[in-house]
Amino acid sequence: MHTLYGQLVETTTVDGFKLHGFLAHPKTTSQRAWIIVHGVNGNFYGSSLLQFVAETCLLNGDSALLINTRGHDLASFGSSEYPARIGSMFETIKCAVEDLKGWVDYAKSEGSPRVGIIAHSLGAVKSAYSLANKLEGIDRFIALSPPRLNTDLLLADPLKRAVFQEHLAQAQSLCEAGNDHHIMRVRFPLPNWVSAATFLDKYGSGATYDYLSFIAEIQIPSLWVFGDSEVREGSVNFRDADRQVRDAIQRCAVKSSREKTDGEDLSEPLHQVKVIDRADHSYRDAREGLRQCISNWMTRQQISG
Repeated sequence: MHTLYGQLVETTTVDGFKLHGFLAHPKTTSQRAWIIVHGVNGNFYGSSLLQFVAETCLLNGDSALLINTRGHDLASFGSSEYPARIGSMFETIKCAVEDLKGWVDYAKSEGSPRVGIIAHSLGAVKSAYSLANKLEGIDRFIALSPPRLNTDLLLADPLKRAVFQEHLAQAQSLCEAGNDHHIMRVRFPLPNWVSAATFLDKYGSGATYDYLSFIAEIQIPSLWVFGDSEVREGSVNFRDADRQVRDAIQRCAVKSSREKTDGEDLSEPLHQVKVIDRADHSYRDAREGLRQCISNWMTRQQISG
Protein backbone atom coordinates (compact mmCIF):
# COMPACT_ATOMS: atom_id res chain seq x y z
CA MET A 1 0.00 0.00 0.00
CA HIS A 2 0.98 3.59 -0.55
CA THR A 3 0.42 6.64 1.62
CA LEU A 4 -2.80 8.43 0.81
CA TYR A 5 -2.56 12.21 0.51
CA GLY A 6 -5.61 14.29 1.18
CA GLN A 7 -7.41 16.14 3.94
CA LEU A 8 -9.48 15.46 7.03
CA VAL A 9 -13.10 16.45 6.48
CA GLU A 10 -16.35 16.43 8.41
CA THR A 11 -20.09 16.59 7.91
CA THR A 12 -23.08 16.98 10.19
CA THR A 13 -26.21 14.86 9.85
CA VAL A 14 -29.68 16.37 9.89
CA ASP A 15 -30.15 15.04 13.42
CA GLY A 16 -27.00 16.78 14.62
CA PHE A 17 -24.20 14.20 14.64
CA LYS A 18 -20.78 15.40 13.52
CA LEU A 19 -18.93 12.73 11.53
CA HIS A 20 -15.35 12.75 10.28
CA GLY A 21 -13.61 11.36 7.22
CA PHE A 22 -10.70 11.67 4.82
CA LEU A 23 -10.88 12.93 1.22
CA ALA A 24 -8.27 12.12 -1.41
CA HIS A 25 -8.33 13.27 -5.04
CA PRO A 26 -6.62 11.70 -8.07
CA LYS A 27 -3.96 13.58 -10.01
CA THR A 28 -6.40 14.24 -12.84
CA THR A 29 -9.80 15.91 -12.64
CA SER A 30 -12.22 13.54 -10.91
CA GLN A 31 -15.65 12.83 -12.35
CA ARG A 32 -16.82 10.75 -9.39
CA ALA A 33 -16.36 10.55 -5.64
CA TRP A 34 -16.65 7.16 -3.98
CA ILE A 35 -17.89 7.18 -0.38
CA ILE A 36 -16.07 4.29 1.33
CA VAL A 37 -17.91 2.83 4.32
CA HIS A 38 -16.34 0.77 7.13
CA GLY A 39 -17.71 -2.38 8.75
CA VAL A 40 -18.60 -3.19 12.36
CA ASN A 41 -16.23 -1.72 14.99
CA GLY A 42 -14.37 0.04 12.15
CA ASN A 43 -13.52 3.60 11.17
CA PHE A 44 -12.23 5.57 8.20
CA TYR A 45 -8.53 5.25 9.05
CA GLY A 46 -7.92 1.80 10.55
CA SER A 47 -8.59 -0.65 7.72
CA SER A 48 -5.91 -1.72 5.26
CA LEU A 49 -8.69 -3.10 3.05
CA LEU A 50 -10.48 0.23 2.80
CA GLN A 51 -7.21 2.05 2.17
CA PHE A 52 -6.58 -0.43 -0.64
CA VAL A 53 -10.06 0.27 -2.04
CA ALA A 54 -9.36 4.02 -1.86
CA GLU A 55 -6.12 3.51 -3.81
CA THR A 56 -8.09 1.59 -6.43
CA CYS A 57 -10.50 4.51 -6.79
CA LEU A 58 -7.63 6.96 -7.25
CA LEU A 59 -5.95 4.72 -9.85
CA ASN A 60 -9.25 4.69 -11.69
CA GLY A 61 -9.28 8.51 -11.75
CA ASP A 62 -11.94 8.95 -9.07
CA SER A 63 -11.89 10.64 -5.66
CA ALA A 64 -12.00 8.56 -2.49
CA LEU A 65 -13.95 9.72 0.56
CA LEU A 66 -13.30 7.41 3.51
CA ILE A 67 -15.95 8.08 6.14
CA ASN A 68 -17.16 7.33 9.63
CA THR A 69 -20.77 6.48 10.33
CA ARG A 70 -22.06 7.01 13.85
CA GLY A 71 -21.37 3.29 14.35
CA HIS A 72 -17.62 3.81 14.13
CA ASP A 73 -15.32 2.02 16.57
CA LEU A 74 -16.61 -0.10 19.42
CA ALA A 75 -17.84 2.89 21.41
CA SER A 76 -17.57 6.64 21.12
CA PHE A 77 -19.20 9.83 22.35
CA GLY A 78 -21.39 11.68 19.88
CA SER A 79 -20.44 15.23 18.97
CA SER A 80 -23.95 16.63 18.77
CA GLU A 81 -26.21 19.14 20.45
CA TYR A 82 -27.16 16.52 23.01
CA PRO A 83 -24.66 14.00 24.43
CA ALA A 84 -25.13 10.56 22.94
CA ARG A 85 -23.53 7.14 23.07
CA ILE A 86 -22.43 6.04 19.62
CA GLY A 87 -20.22 3.33 18.18
CA SER A 88 -21.00 -0.21 17.07
CA MET A 89 -22.18 -1.15 20.59
CA PHE A 90 -25.04 1.33 20.37
CA GLU A 91 -25.82 1.80 16.68
CA THR A 92 -29.14 1.27 14.94
CA ILE A 93 -28.94 0.23 11.30
CA LYS A 94 -31.61 2.64 10.09
CA CYS A 95 -29.62 5.63 11.39
CA ALA A 96 -27.09 4.96 8.63
CA VAL A 97 -29.55 6.55 6.20
CA GLU A 98 -28.98 9.93 7.86
CA ASP A 99 -25.22 9.36 8.10
CA LEU A 100 -24.89 8.63 4.40
CA LYS A 101 -27.17 11.53 3.46
CA GLY A 102 -24.75 13.79 5.32
CA TRP A 103 -21.79 12.42 3.36
CA VAL A 104 -23.59 12.61 0.01
CA ASP A 105 -24.37 16.26 0.72
CA TYR A 106 -20.71 16.85 1.56
CA ALA A 107 -19.47 15.16 -1.63
CA LYS A 108 -21.90 17.20 -3.71
CA SER A 109 -20.81 20.41 -1.96
CA GLU A 110 -17.22 19.61 -3.00
CA GLY A 111 -18.30 19.64 -6.63
CA SER A 112 -18.35 15.90 -7.39
CA PRO A 113 -20.74 15.49 -10.34
CA ARG A 114 -21.31 11.81 -9.54
CA VAL A 115 -21.20 9.94 -6.24
CA GLY A 116 -20.97 6.20 -5.58
CA ILE A 117 -20.65 4.03 -2.49
CA ILE A 118 -18.19 1.22 -1.79
CA ALA A 119 -18.90 -0.47 1.53
CA HIS A 120 -17.56 -3.47 3.41
CA SER A 121 -19.34 -5.99 5.64
CA LEU A 122 -21.90 -4.33 7.93
CA GLY A 123 -21.19 -1.07 6.09
CA ALA A 124 -22.46 -2.76 2.92
CA VAL A 125 -25.64 -3.82 4.72
CA LYS A 126 -26.19 -0.28 6.00
CA SER A 127 -25.54 1.19 2.56
CA ALA A 128 -27.83 -1.28 0.79
CA TYR A 129 -30.58 -0.61 3.32
CA SER A 130 -30.13 3.14 2.86
CA LEU A 131 -30.28 2.86 -0.93
CA ALA A 132 -33.45 0.79 -0.68
CA ASN A 133 -34.92 3.46 1.60
CA LYS A 134 -34.60 6.41 -0.76
CA LEU A 135 -31.05 7.58 -0.16
CA GLU A 136 -30.66 10.00 -3.07
CA GLY A 137 -27.63 11.25 -4.95
CA ILE A 138 -25.91 7.86 -5.40
CA ASP A 139 -25.66 6.33 -8.87
CA ARG A 140 -23.30 3.35 -8.33
CA PHE A 141 -22.86 0.85 -5.48
CA ILE A 142 -20.24 -1.79 -4.65
CA ALA A 143 -21.04 -4.11 -1.75
CA LEU A 144 -18.06 -6.04 -0.36
CA SER A 145 -19.01 -9.13 1.66
CA PRO A 146 -22.29 -8.04 3.26
CA PRO A 147 -23.55 -10.52 5.90
CA ARG A 148 -27.20 -11.52 5.86
CA LEU A 149 -28.93 -10.15 8.94
CA ASN A 150 -31.89 -12.50 9.19
CA THR A 151 -33.19 -13.89 12.49
CA ASP A 152 -34.64 -17.10 11.04
CA LEU A 153 -31.44 -17.79 9.11
CA LEU A 154 -29.34 -17.43 12.26
CA LEU A 155 -31.74 -19.62 14.23
CA ALA A 156 -31.34 -22.30 11.56
CA ASP A 157 -27.66 -22.80 12.36
CA PRO A 158 -27.59 -26.27 13.98
CA LEU A 159 -24.36 -25.63 15.88
CA LYS A 160 -25.03 -22.09 17.09
CA ARG A 161 -28.83 -22.08 17.52
CA ALA A 162 -28.76 -22.53 21.29
CA VAL A 163 -26.18 -19.77 21.78
CA PHE A 164 -28.13 -17.39 19.55
CA GLN A 165 -31.41 -18.16 21.34
CA GLU A 166 -29.69 -17.44 24.64
CA HIS A 167 -28.44 -14.07 23.36
CA LEU A 168 -31.87 -13.15 22.00
CA ALA A 169 -33.59 -14.04 25.28
CA GLN A 170 -31.07 -12.04 27.30
CA ALA A 171 -31.38 -9.00 25.04
CA GLN A 172 -35.18 -9.12 25.08
CA SER A 173 -35.26 -9.45 28.87
CA LEU A 174 -32.90 -6.50 29.31
CA CYS A 175 -34.89 -4.26 26.95
CA GLU A 176 -38.19 -5.20 28.59
CA ALA A 177 -36.67 -4.13 31.92
CA GLY A 178 -35.63 -0.77 30.44
CA ASN A 179 -31.95 -1.65 30.21
CA ASP A 180 -31.56 -1.06 26.48
CA HIS A 181 -27.94 0.10 26.81
CA HIS A 182 -26.76 -2.80 28.98
CA ILE A 183 -23.65 -4.24 27.33
CA MET A 184 -23.68 -7.94 26.47
CA ARG A 185 -20.74 -10.12 25.53
CA VAL A 186 -22.00 -12.19 22.60
CA ARG A 187 -20.47 -15.12 20.74
CA PHE A 188 -22.75 -15.40 17.70
CA PRO A 189 -23.12 -14.38 14.92
CA LEU A 190 -20.04 -12.27 15.66
CA PRO A 191 -18.01 -12.37 18.88
CA ASN A 192 -18.40 -8.83 20.17
CA TRP A 193 -19.54 -6.46 22.89
CA VAL A 194 -22.94 -4.95 22.09
CA SER A 195 -25.89 -3.32 23.83
CA ALA A 196 -29.10 -5.28 24.23
CA ALA A 197 -31.06 -2.91 21.99
CA THR A 198 -28.43 -3.00 19.26
CA PHE A 199 -28.27 -6.80 19.34
CA LEU A 200 -32.03 -6.99 18.82
CA ASP A 201 -31.92 -4.35 16.10
CA LYS A 202 -29.19 -6.10 14.10
CA TYR A 203 -30.05 -9.73 14.69
CA GLY A 204 -33.56 -9.91 16.13
CA SER A 205 -35.46 -7.84 13.56
CA GLY A 206 -36.51 -10.67 11.28
CA ALA A 207 -35.58 -9.92 7.67
CA THR A 208 -35.71 -6.12 8.06
CA TYR A 209 -32.01 -5.73 7.23
CA ASP A 210 -31.58 -8.82 5.03
CA TYR A 211 -30.55 -7.38 1.67
CA LEU A 212 -32.20 -10.26 -0.18
CA SER A 213 -35.54 -8.83 0.94
CA PHE A 214 -34.95 -5.39 -0.59
CA ILE A 215 -32.38 -5.79 -3.36
CA ALA A 216 -35.12 -5.12 -5.92
CA GLU A 217 -35.53 -1.64 -4.42
CA ILE A 218 -31.93 -0.71 -5.25
CA GLN A 219 -32.39 0.79 -8.70
CA ILE A 220 -28.80 1.71 -9.56
CA PRO A 221 -25.98 -0.39 -11.08
CA SER A 222 -24.49 -2.47 -8.28
CA LEU A 223 -21.65 -4.94 -7.84
CA TRP A 224 -21.86 -7.56 -5.09
CA VAL A 225 -18.47 -9.06 -4.20
CA PHE A 226 -17.69 -11.99 -1.91
CA GLY A 227 -14.62 -13.97 -0.94
CA ASP A 228 -14.59 -17.58 -2.09
CA SER A 229 -13.78 -18.98 1.36
CA GLU A 230 -16.53 -17.06 3.17
CA VAL A 231 -19.34 -18.14 0.83
CA ARG A 232 -18.16 -21.75 0.52
CA GLU A 233 -16.90 -22.38 4.06
CA GLY A 234 -18.09 -19.44 6.17
CA SER A 235 -20.80 -19.04 8.78
CA VAL A 236 -24.49 -19.36 7.99
CA ASN A 237 -25.00 -15.66 7.31
CA PHE A 238 -22.37 -15.77 4.52
CA ARG A 239 -22.71 -19.33 3.23
CA ASP A 240 -23.80 -19.34 -0.45
CA ALA A 241 -24.67 -15.63 -0.28
CA ASP A 242 -23.36 -15.19 -3.85
CA ARG A 243 -25.79 -17.80 -5.17
CA GLN A 244 -28.65 -16.30 -3.19
CA VAL A 245 -27.92 -12.83 -4.58
CA ARG A 246 -27.77 -14.25 -8.11
CA ASP A 247 -31.16 -15.88 -7.57
CA ALA A 248 -32.56 -12.59 -6.29
CA ILE A 249 -31.08 -10.77 -9.29
CA GLN A 250 -32.68 -13.28 -11.64
CA ARG A 251 -36.06 -12.70 -10.04
CA CYS A 252 -35.55 -8.95 -10.46
CA ALA A 253 -34.59 -9.46 -14.12
CA VAL A 254 -37.71 -11.52 -14.82
CA LYS A 255 -39.87 -8.84 -13.22
CA SER A 256 -38.08 -6.10 -15.19
CA SER A 257 -38.50 -7.95 -18.48
CA ARG A 258 -42.24 -8.04 -17.89
CA GLU A 259 -42.33 -4.32 -17.14
CA LYS A 260 -39.83 -2.93 -19.66
CA THR A 261 -40.93 -0.31 -22.13
CA ASP A 262 -40.42 -0.47 -25.90
CA GLY A 263 -36.82 0.15 -26.91
CA GLU A 264 -35.43 -0.25 -23.41
CA ASP A 265 -32.13 -2.16 -23.32
CA LEU A 266 -31.91 -4.56 -20.40
CA SER A 267 -28.97 -6.58 -21.76
CA GLU A 268 -26.66 -5.32 -18.98
CA PRO A 269 -27.86 -6.60 -15.58
CA LEU A 270 -28.51 -3.90 -13.04
CA HIS A 271 -26.84 -5.99 -10.32
CA GLN A 272 -23.80 -8.21 -10.80
CA VAL A 273 -22.08 -10.73 -8.52
CA LYS A 274 -18.40 -11.64 -8.39
CA VAL A 275 -16.57 -14.13 -6.17
CA ILE A 276 -12.85 -13.57 -5.60
CA ASP A 277 -10.80 -16.79 -5.62
CA ARG A 278 -9.02 -17.73 -2.39
CA ALA A 279 -10.38 -14.64 -0.62
CA ASP A 280 -11.63 -14.45 2.96
CA HIS A 281 -13.87 -11.77 4.44
CA SER A 282 -11.02 -9.22 4.46
CA TYR A 283 -9.50 -10.31 1.11
CA ARG A 284 -6.11 -10.58 2.82
CA ASP A 285 -4.44 -12.81 0.24
CA ALA A 286 -6.49 -11.72 -2.75
CA ARG A 287 -6.16 -7.94 -2.91
CA GLU A 288 -4.99 -7.82 -6.53
CA GLY A 289 -7.90 -10.01 -7.59
CA LEU A 290 -10.22 -7.65 -5.78
CA ARG A 291 -8.58 -4.61 -7.42
CA GLN A 292 -9.00 -6.10 -10.87
CA CYS A 293 -12.63 -6.98 -10.19
CA ILE A 294 -13.49 -3.47 -8.98
CA SER A 295 -11.48 -1.70 -11.68
CA ASN A 296 -13.02 -3.74 -14.49
CA TRP A 297 -16.52 -3.00 -13.25
CA MET A 298 -15.75 0.70 -12.82
CA THR A 299 -14.39 0.86 -16.37
CA ARG A 300 -17.51 -0.76 -17.80
CA GLN A 301 -19.67 1.68 -15.84
CA GLN A 302 -17.71 4.63 -17.22
CA ILE A 303 -18.30 3.37 -20.76
CA SER A 304 -22.01 2.83 -20.14
CA GLY A 305 -22.32 6.25 -18.50
